[in-house]
Amino acid sequence: MDGEGTLKSILACGQFAPVPGGIQENTDRIRSLARAAAGRGAAILVLPELCLCGYPSAADARKWAVHPEGAEIARLSACARENAISLCLGFAELGPDDVLRNSMGFIDSAGILMSVYRKVHLWITEKEWAVPGTGFQAMTAGGVRLGMWICYDTRFPETARSLARSGATLGLVGSAWFGPPEEWELAIRSRALDNGMFVAGATVLGAFGTAPFRGASLIVDPHGRVIAQAREGADDVICAEYDDDAVTSFRARVPLLGDLRPGAYG
Repeated sequence: MDGEGTLKSILACGQFAPVPGGIQENTDRIRSLARAAAGRGAAILVLPELCLCGYPSAADARKWAVHPEGAEIARLSACARENAISLCLGFAELGPDDVLRNSMGFIDSAGILMSVYRKVHLWITEKEWAVPGTGFQAMTAGGVRLGMWICYDTRFPETARSLARSGATLGLVGSAWFGPPEEWELAIRSRALDNGMFVAGATVLGAFGTAPFRGASLIVDPHGRVIAQAREGADDVICAEYDDDAVTSFRARVPLLGDLRPGAYG
């Protein structure tokens, strides 16, 4: 908090190419990125979709999946606690119902797994192994109301709007983007502008078979302006400031959420 009581914090996004199926190697890389982000004062580090295991085929998904309560996530909880930084990262989840999902977990700076988001809008290849999630849930962490979504979810305006209507002022996004990088940037900027919120999106590097992942990690303010952007194709950590005042002033000037007319939308 500053002297006026405004909440400000540093957001970070990290991008790297996971080792396919290499959970230990990927955990080590996440630890390195967490140390780098914490060293720059970041309160939250957002990491890409499925970065813990790599992007799986239907044949690999079950072999690479982890339980949220398992040792793999516990190691990342220890990393968050040791570096006093919250982590938001993607993994293939094997749930207690023995069902596979494409998920993102939010681990706070005390090492507590606060929430697991399951991807609602599955991409074509993911429909071969994952069961879709059923909704979007905002939560409060470090005094910020925030929510998570994954990659293809960004193309659906209803995703960020659902979270914003639940009070979210920050969206955390992990991605493995196959489409044109210009569309990734435009989608992230649009969701921020649509709702007067900050959005931090982290992209995975590498490829799935012969299909390269594209786009660069970026952080966008409520005006839809890019305030930090990584180098496409390179391991990187970017940082930018989150400021509650920027959300409050934008939403006061452009009261999008208050002027919604759901009954007119069919």
